[in-house]
Amino acid sequence: MRTAEAMTAGGGIRLERLTDLPDREAALAALEEIFFASTTRTEFASDADRAAFLATWTGWYVADAPRDIWMAVAGDGLVVGYLTGCKDSAGTPELARRIPKYEVFADHFAAYPAHFHVNVRPGWREHGLGRRLVDRFAEDCRGDGLPGVHLVTAVFARNVEFYRRAGFTDACQRGPLLLLGRNLKT
Repeated sequence: MRTAEAMTAGGGIRLERLTDLPDREAALAALEEIFFASTTRTEFASDADRAAFLATWTGWYVADAPRDIWMAVAGDGLVVGYLTGCKDSAGTPELARRIPKYEVFADHFAAYPAHFHVNVRPGWREHGLGRRLVDRFAEDCRGDGLPGVHLVTAVFARNVEFYRRAGFTDACQRGPLLLLGRNLKT
């Protein structure tokens, strides 16, 4: 396998929708692997607890918005990153039931109706893949006429600067949470 640096520098990574990949089950297994390699939570009381945690953060997207899941795929077929997206944050009450504090920023959903979660496989980070995934989803949202996209992270999370560089310049802090919005109208 080629190195991440060589693959990303040479454009050997393609972005594809989950629904367009030939082996959906393998792609979902890779999504799960990358998810757990990226989350700060590492301990679970049981396999069922671990599965429930994965379902909280990815289940709705896989079941109800698979066309809004973008996968970064290396030339050899290895999934090296993913973005799970939702284009109608206000219109998905199921997410409010699943994801803790989902509605804390509901007053911003009109300006930034879409949201996403993005993760890249360790060893493939710092090569622009996360940015490519975010930009691809934003382009897709703009094409659908959406005015903006947002994400929620922790105020002092290391990813805040990444998102600011990616054009997420509108910010709103509530407690330990930070909403970052990117205007798609410009």
